[in-house]
Amino acid sequence: MTNVTRVGAESVFAFIAPSGRPMPVEVELGYRADDPHAVTMTFRMGRQETVWLVSRDLLADGLITTSGAGDVRLRPHNSTTAVLELRSDVSEAVFHVRSSELQEFLNSTYDVVAPGRENDYVDFDAELRKLLD
Repeated sequence: MTNVTRVGAESVFAFIAPSGRPMPVEVELGYRADDPHAVTMTFRMGRQETVWLVSRDLLADGLITTSGAGDVRLRPHNSTTAVLELRSDVSEAVFHVRSSELQEFLNSTYDVVAPGRENDYVDFDAELRKLLD
């Protein structure tokens, strides 16, 4: 696909330290029409940067009910906040996320690719060629 449409947003998530103390973490959310099922979350703490690729549907569902069963989980916490859990083989991180900010970002992605229309933006033949090369 040659005409790639992108949206992005900057946010601050509250990393919940093991002590229970919240610490602000800058997070860049990104979305591209040529990868319509995924949202990129880039976490920045000082000079360190960590990138997670997360399902757009998981984020949308997680604002309403517990979503995700693996390395990424999202669930409502209260009327204004959701809890994001990220797990790897060696660590786990818990964040509080403003639900309204995440919903606003998701709405901007729906302006690019409407829910249920994601497969219209995937070139399956090109993806298959990449796998076979």
